[in-house]
Amino acid sequence: MSEIDGKVFPDDELTSRQRLLAAYRGEEVDRLPYWAKVTNPTWRAAQPEPVRNWSNEELLDYLHADGLVGVGHGVSVVRPHVRTERSTEGNVETRVTHTPDGDLIEQWTWDPDSASWHPTEFPVKTLADLACFRWVYTDLECPANEQAVARSRAHCQQVGERGMTLCGWGTSPLMHLVEHVIGPINVHLMLQDHPDEMAELLALMHAANVALVRTVARNTAADIVCSVENTSTTLISPTQFREYSYQHLCDYGREIKAAGKLHELHMCGHTRVLLREINTIPAASIEAYTSPTLGNTRLVDGRTDAPSKTLVGGTNVNVWLWPLEKLQQYLAAELEACPDNRRTVLTTAGVAPPGCPAEKFRAVGEWLRTVPVRQ
Repeated sequence: MSEIDGKVFPDDELTSRQRLLAAYRGEEVDRLPYWAKVTNPTWRAAQPEPVRNWSNEELLDYLHADGLVGVGHGVSVVRPHVRTERSTEGNVETRVTHTPDGDLIEQWTWDPDSASWHPTEFPVKTLADLACFRWVYTDLECPANEQAVARSRAHCQQVGERGMTLCGWGTSPLMHLVEHVIGPINVHLMLQDHPDEMAELLALMHAANVALVRTVARNTAADIVCSVENTSTTLISPTQFREYSYQHLCDYGREIKAAGKLHELHMCGHTRVLLREINTIPAASIEAYTSPTLGNTRLVDGRTDAPSKTLVGGTNVNVWLWPLEKLQQYLAAELEACPDNRRTVLTTAGVAPPGCPAEKFRAVGEWLRTVPVRQ
């Protein structure tokens, strides 16, 4: 038994890495894995001293949390005949991509609240732009970068038993077009107005992605290779998911599994009606699995309709702003509703809200050590 702040807890039988690996594989765990998404500038900047300057390890130790750590994938992306110029004015970055068939112009705007860039002008607006964009994938080479691979390996060694490591490779074709290239409205219009051109583009993108995923999975030292989908039925229909995204993700999953890595699906939107299809994709987990009202999936939905997947999430950022007692009651009810909690890694789903202090995350970490694991 261990004593923490005068409270007595059972000693851990597993390291964070062992615990998370067991959860991802559907094996028995000694206690519920807990990943507080606080090791980022967005959350840290709002915290008082000395919390904001603690190392990731110090912070996770204080919160009694496990660690999922992002590392590089070790692959270079080279386009010999495509060149992108960037210029910044204020909080707006303009990117001009020069291709042999013409230029593509896009703008991204920095949002200080989320500490991230968001597209505010998409590069593909016309059929002519669509032809230019083909070069981004027909001109693509993705060799392994030995120096980057070495850095990734060193980072993984540094993490050691403190957690698991992961890298993202990118996004499947349809969701990439929706989020970053054509936009959530025009992509559907182009699918209707230019079906042949869009089908050709999607096929080119997928072929290039398979080669990229294969190289990443074979070279990264990370435990997990993540398809960063942001899938949501608020952006694409279930029919479109089945027609496009599903088969693409299956192909990527097979490449990742063949390389001995775990495939993770980053899907943080509305996915409730897709869970049975997601369950059959070669993947170990759904990450940023988000509860209502931001998402529309509860833990019990995933454990029932996608039992082959580890659910990394299970809450949403709003509930972490509730008083501690109400938050714990909510978490207890969500966990109790499930037939088991074997494949569950509890997180905030999205990045931890800056308004939730370290003390609350720590209190939840202590409380979770007392929650029985129903395997």
